[in-house]
Amino acid sequence: MSEPSRVVCPLCPLHCDDVVVNADGSVQANGCEIAESAGSLMNQMARADEATLAPIAACEQPIRVITSGVDLVAARQLVQWQSDGAIAVEIESDPSVQAIGTVTRRDGIVAATLSEVVAHADLVWLIGEVNPAWPRLEEKLRLESVGSGASVGKRHGKRWERWTADFAGRMHHAIEHPEATEEGSEFQTRSSHFRDSQYAAIVIGPGAFDADEAEMTAAMVARIIRRRNELARCVCVTLDPAATLRSVHAWRTNESLAPMMSGSEIDSTSVIRLVGIGHRRSGDRPVDLQIGGHDPGEEQAKAFLPASPWTTSMVIRGDGSVTLPLQVPDALSVESPTAIEQLQKVLRETGQAIC
Repeated sequence: MSEPSRVVCPLCPLHCDDVVVNADGSVQANGCEIAESAGSLMNQMARADEATLAPIAACEQPIRVITSGVDLVAARQLVQWQSDGAIAVEIESDPSVQAIGTVTRRDGIVAATLSEVVAHADLVWLIGEVNPAWPRLEEKLRLESVGSGASVGKRHGKRWERWTADFAGRMHHAIEHPEATEEGSEFQTRSSHFRDSQYAAIVIGPGAFDADEAEMTAAMVARIIRRRNELARCVCVTLDPAATLRSVHAWRTNESLAPMMSGSEIDSTSVIRLVGIGHRRSGDRPVDLQIGGHDPGEEQAKAFLPASPWTTSMVIRGDGSVTLPLQVPDALSVESPTAIEQLQKVLRETGQAIC
């Protein structure tokens, strides 16, 4: 019997490097639901035949391929097919992560890697659906026992489900003008911790801001960070599932890859969702075909093809700090097609001219 394999997780932008894959395909990752679901992804039934793929075959315009992120091999192939005119690639991004990225590119921000936060931060603010999206992030940041306002040693931590633009503005005012802040209020408590810190880290997760005002709120968070750096260290941290795809597209085309915000409309062009890194099922829009991930049902995907999450490739961690190797676990005796291999097969069967 094969020995368990220890590999890098391909499903989340945190890319934990201590995931154990057993010979039966089951995964152990310290209770991470995302990683441990990998074993069931290859055992699903396909829902794709000539009838369901007919709209894709009849599409005259480049097929739209939307994805939250992919590995290096898949990214190179997608960019090549886009250059050849066979597909149009778009990033399906969370509005909050997209907003902080937009503000960063426009105004700049002070960022940090996860290791820097672990080594130096005495205050960590977590905003958004951090735990559902990146289940082991708090473990990696050594915040396992930090509650809503607790501390570990000298490190304070606080979690918020969401910040509105008004909340961000009031927090900024409380930090800048403590004398005008209501006594005993949350703003007084949190701003006091913030001013007392020597190295604060603000972690932006999916759903951190209201979608309608995400960019406005992100701009205020960036302002808080910039102002704090006049007196002490303050950094912004987020994990971008599309870090690898963005990098490949930039160095191959010298252009930024178009984002697709969660609320955007799908036009009459055929759409394929390629499930890779950081895909979240909530808020999925209907597509003609989904490749990889869990079958979302006919209402969300007219056709479905399962794909193996395991591939021999490379990936950039979501904080942009390190490149990690991906591999097919030695413990697995059966190899299944990856999402990019399934997409290649579909494009050929539908008559698309691809290399």
